[in-house]
Order: sequence, then C-alpha cells, then structure tokens
Amino acid sequence: MQYPLVSAVVLCYTQAKFVIECLEGVRAQQYPNLELIVNDDASKDDSANIIEAWLQKSNIPHLFLRSSKNQGLCRSLNRAFSHCHGKYICGIAADDVWLPHKLLTQVKLMEQLPEKVGVLYSDALQMDETGNLLPKRFMEANKSFSVMPQGNIEHTLWEDNFIPAMTTLVRRECYNRVGLFDEELFYEDWDMWLRIAHHFEFAYSGGVSAKYRLVSTSMARAQFGRIFDSTCQICVKHLKGGQLGKPCRLTAADRLYNYAIASYEHMTARHKRNLLQALRFKPSPGMALRCVLALAGVNSQKFALLRGASPRQKGHRCAANSSLRANGLEPAELSKTD
Repeated sequence: MQYPLVSAVVLCYTQAKFVIECLEGVRAQQYPNLELIVNDDASKDDSANIIEAWLQKSNIPHLFLRSSKNQGLCRSLNRAFSHCHGKYICGIAADDVWLPHKLLTQVKLMEQLPEKVGVLYSDALQMDETGNLLPKRFMEANKSFSVMPQGNIEHTLWEDNFIPAMTTLVRRECYNRVGLFDEELFYEDWDMWLRIAHHFEFAYSGGVSAKYRLVSTSMARAQFGRIFDSTCQICVKHLKGGQLGKPCRLTAADRLYNYAIASYEHMTARHKRNLLQALRFKPSPGMALRCVLALAGVNSQKFALLRGASPRQKGHRCAANSSLRANGLEPAELSKTD
C-alpha cells in the first residue's frame, strides 16, 4: 500500500511528568510517513525544555511551537493544525499514549473506506497517573453500546460525547469543510465532532489504539464549571445555526436544558445566560422560575426550597454527569427535568 502523510499533533501544558512517554509513543509508531507538530502552551513546569531536548535527538520530521503566553486548548490546536500537511490528522494530549499499531492500522482501514467517512475512532485503555492500567476501557467506563455507532452518528453525538479523541484519525478534508476549532469555547472535541458529523460519516475500528490517563490535574477536574458553560455555548450555537434536523434539535435543546441547570447549581460564570437560553429553546415553568431567581441573585438551593426538593434529589440525573465521568470524575446527581 501507499503511505499518505499523517500529521501527528501533540499538545502539552504543564505535563513534564508524562510528555516523554507520549512522544515515545509517537516515535514507536509502525507507520512510516509521519510528521510531528508539538505545541507547548506556556507550561509552568519544564515541559518545553524536555520536549526540545527530545526533539533534537529524534529523527521524526517535526515542528515545535512554543508559546510564551497561555493560549488555551482551542487556540493552541488551531495554531498546530495550521502547520499540518498530512492527508490525515490526529491529535493527542501529552499525558496520553498511542499504541504502536495505531496509525498503521487506522490508515490502512481509512484508505479502504469511502471518502464520505471522515473520522475513524476506536476504544482506549485507561490508566492512572503512574501508568497502571485500570479495569475498564474508556468506552465501558463512559458510554456502553451494544453495537458501536458508525455511519451517520450526528444524533448519537448529541446524546453524548462518547468519542475518545486521542484514538481518532481524521481526514484533512473534514477541517477544510467545517473549519478549525471555535476559540470561544473552553474545550474542543464535542463541537468539532458535531460539525463533522453533519457532513461526514464516522467509522469504528475494533480493539484499542491508545492509553488514556486519568490525572488529578486534568482540565475537567479543575474546571468542570467552565465545561458546563462551554457545553451550553455549543448547544446554543448549533440551535441558532438552523441546520439541525428535528431529532437533533430536540436533543440539543434537552442537553442545553440539563447543562443550564447544572451551571445554576454550581453557580458558574455564565449560569444566568445559560438559563435564559434554555428558556428560549425549551420553555418550562421551572426554567422560567430559575431565570427569575437567578437574575435576582437567588441561588439554586433556595430555588430547591421553593420547589420543596433537594437540587440533587435521588432519581433526577443530568446529562452533564457523563462528561465528568469521561474525565474520571464521579459528580453528584443533578436535576434533569421539572
């Protein structure tokens, strides 16, 4: 077979303990035609110097982008992707690791699939901070399917962001069609998968292709309030875009509703705006009352007292829980409906 160029993007932010293992996973790839773009987003530790020293000894064609000021995830990805030349692009955080067969197996499969398939994904092993494998794989721990979603999965993605990003291989044409990452968002993957799924199909490759590390300093553990806000932004953006079919539109409105409640319960920076948008796209008496109280500065505990129930009453679940569990968290149960 021919070996089209693959662009491998490694993103690092203060991951000196793990970055060498990640880079060695890139070097161990059995695939012969690879370019490496590494972006260090102004790490607070010695990550950048460690990366630079490793690259000087590497025989992989590479580019090192070293930021002097922290740019955030989406802006860093856009900077790195703007330097990619490959037919296929894949990215990984510096605390995760690819298995040696990942690129060779996935490119072989993608080269046999029609061009309407834009993204190939697989399952991943999970490990703790020290590298010990955990009992459950990524998919089992976060979203269980009897048959893995393939083809047109847009509606399935609205139900849950279940794609392990570090396992994906994406056709460059996808980014040419839908554009790069939305720099207004705090996290990148769900919005991008939704945009791609509107135009392209997804395929699943059996087995595992990466190891996903659960660490105490992960973005979700430190910033889950911003994740709630960003998720609401994603829902509103797509609902306002007017391109969603009815099933996706209804599910998007449900997701917005749930995450808006979660943001109110956690008093996030955008909770008032989130509630107002949820009221617009899925009006209900309960949401209207939340909006009035939130705008008056009343917190969710007082709302619960007015409703005569705890905001974390057993039996009420929020879709936000799955996103937190995907990052190794066990969130409290959150309200789902009125």
